[in-house]
Amino acid sequence: MQTGNSTFFISEGGISRSSMETKAVSKDRFFIVLRGKSRKGFCRGCIGRVESDTGRGELMGLMYGCGSIAGSPKSGGLVKEEDTYPLTRHQAQLLLYISSPSKRLELLCNPQLFAAICELSQGDLVVMRHKSGNLPGVVKNLMQIGKKDKKEDLSMLGFEVEFLENENNLLSKKVAPLPIFTAADIIQVIPSHAAPLGLHYRDIKTGSPGKKMMMRISSMPNVGTSPRRIREKQSEQSIINYQTPSPSPGPLEVGSLVEVVNNQGITVYGVIRWMGIPEGKTDTWAGIELDIEVKGFSDGVYKERRYFTCKGNSALFVPIKKCSPDSRFVSSSPVTETFKTTEVPSVPLHEDLEENTPPVPESEAVSRFVGKMKGIQGHINSCYLDATLFSLFSSSVTVDAICNKPADNEQPITCILKSIVNRLRRQGFVPAEIVMNFRKKLGCETFSKNEKDAEEFITVLFQKVLCIEPLLKLRSAGGTSQGAYTLQIFLEKEQMGQTPTVQLLLDTSCMSSDIKFETMPSCLIIQMPRCGKKFKMFSHILPTTELDITDLLYNSPRECFICGQLAKFECLQCLPDSKLQPGKIKQYCSTCNTQVHTHRSRCSHSPRALALPEGVAADVPLQRHTMQLFGVLCIQTSHYVSFVKYGSDSHSWLFFDSMADRYGDDQNGYNIPEVRACPELGDFLSQPEEELTRANPALAPELVRRLLCDSYMFLYHSPETSVSKTGNDPTLV
Repeated sequence: MQTGNSTFFISEGGISRSSMETKAVSKDRFFIVLRGKSRKGFCRGCIGRVESDTGRGELMGLMYGCGSIAGSPKSGGLVKEEDTYPLTRHQAQLLLYISSPSKRLELLCNPQLFAAICELSQGDLVVMRHKSGNLPGVVKNLMQIGKKDKKEDLSMLGFEVEFLENENNLLSKKVAPLPIFTAADIIQVIPSHAAPLGLHYRDIKTGSPGKKMMMRISSMPNVGTSPRRIREKQSEQSIINYQTPSPSPGPLEVGSLVEVVNNQGITVYGVIRWMGIPEGKTDTWAGIELDIEVKGFSDGVYKERRYFTCKGNSALFVPIKKCSPDSRFVSSSPVTETFKTTEVPSVPLHEDLEENTPPVPESEAVSRFVGKMKGIQGHINSCYLDATLFSLFSSSVTVDAICNKPADNEQPITCILKSIVNRLRRQGFVPAEIVMNFRKKLGCETFSKNEKDAEEFITVLFQKVLCIEPLLKLRSAGGTSQGAYTLQIFLEKEQMGQTPTVQLLLDTSCMSSDIKFETMPSCLIIQMPRCGKKFKMFSHILPTTELDITDLLYNSPRECFICGQLAKFECLQCLPDSKLQPGKIKQYCSTCNTQVHTHRSRCSHSPRALALPEGVAADVPLQRHTMQLFGVLCIQTSHYVSFVKYGSDSHSWLFFDSMADRYGDDQNGYNIPEVRACPELGDFLSQPEEELTRANPALAPELVRRLLCDSYMFLYHSPETSVSKTGNDPTLV
């Protein structure tokens, strides 16, 4: 047995401790099965070794199983080469220790995280999935698991991890064997700049004298700048001691992005939420909302007094002189070391999870989505697509049926979309390269390069990618029926007031164009009368949170506008009548129809009989058919953002911008997406309609004003129906 950086083996236990510094190079070819039905033992997620290549697009291979004998090949057989993905020996060993085939594929479909895990070294910080929650820890050793009795056997690899706690103490002070984890248990490899306050490093060896202990790439791509050196623990000083930074290039204020470095060399990042002199102090301090949570920190309270409000364990209070501008967004000094991610072969990302991930529940949406590098990362004019996908799939169940198709029956592009949706819902973030893979397969090169209208993408999405019949069946005056995926508002500006509601725009447009919905829509996407940045008919539009389409349904019973009885006639000419609530749809029972049209100003009107279903009683209360607002796409100067309703609470609103910020220049930088909680929108929309119409948009909060001014598409869904993939009519729940 040898210690240090050499390898030693425990012959009886079947476990060996392997050097973290070198990895054996093998000429053996390994693979994982990505798709296809089981064939001679091979199925999705199986690990195999290539024995020979038939030359006919098939591989003869040995398959490795799971469990205690996972390292011994079970059987051999043929598998299509196109159904496999090549692995190195090291990758195969890591994946083999993961017992669930679907978990293997899930990890493989996160190429940057998997690459980071493959490059882990002693002392690297990781975040582990644990029964106590997500816990930070230090990698101590790479463990070989299983005996190698035959040359065909393949040892499995796991990680020995030592957990850390905020208060300088390990979670367990007892001397006991460290737990061994699979690669699938690692949910993040922490880069040095993101190491949270409170983590101390004890007995971490760098491998050789003078060697820098570097963190590997982050599981959240493109976040790092240059690797920062992590200092070994030299004293037991309090973690709340901070280094004084170099003079900052500009003054700091509330809203400034800053970084703070403690005496152990650990840097944290955040935004200043408060500045002032706290009680008991004589100099100016800053209250900072951190990008990460640190156990023991507050939600904006310092010494029993609240200075601002943020998520729990995220508030840091320090003297302002200890803060400096966030170096990730300034380039005041040359970078001596270049941060490069490990090169990874492109993974067929459409081969994602077997299990569909449900929409994020209301109770988890804020913690899952809110923050920087959240949502969908924008890249090269992708904002139209990013905002649309986030609005449709982050929290709404409306089109969730898209994930219910068996994988073998789906098109590759549908599988890529599924992987995007699953990743968004599971991790709260989708990197740009995955979305670009999807864009390149949309059938036209312009989707991956040019600015696009969201309406064009929505049509392609539902028609070509999801293969869904038109969401709307519209019936015109002549009795002809046509399908559509979105509904464009057509009207004259003179028909509306200065600030119309969506309800008023929809009613007026449908009645003026003389169209009706043949069936109750499951999803209704309404386009406002505007064309990008070139034309906007109304400076502000008020959202309607509950849209009533009862009077726009063909062959559906409706109430008389005057007395509430069963209506039998409707009149288009009465629509703008100033004496009869202009803009309101007018339908009448026989008696009221006669009385209304005896007035000399309406004698020339031509009311027409309504189509009614048989057997409807005249005195039975009629059901109203309503739809709920769940998303709004906005556009300003060609840039799309979105607002998403993520729960039943009136304040459950999110704002998403896939290009909220940028790091670096146009050639070498990347966009930083951001999701923000927007409860103020709920406050605004909770007001009575009369107050909303009188409100001055210029005085509304920033994000509310942005929605009122820039709204382009309003997304509604019906709680009564769900999207049908097999026919024209929605399926009743």
